[in-house]
Amino acid sequence: MSEEQAKKFIEQLETDFDLKERLTTFIADAGFSCTLGEIRKVEWNLMMSHYTAGLPASEHWER
Repeated sequence: MSEEQAKKFIEQLETDFDLKERLTTFIADAGFSCTLGEIRKVEWNLMMSHYTAGLPASEHWER
């Protein structure tokens, strides 16, 4: 997925209740009990840990 497509997906996820509900159901069906907000928080914290360690933020996405 290109970065542009990823951005569009996030934008749609923020406005499309049905898509958000399907993704939430997918997460639950996979055996996880976390919210999309919690996933974003973890992702943000990982990116910030790279930033505070002096690594470029892009390093986070490549791992």
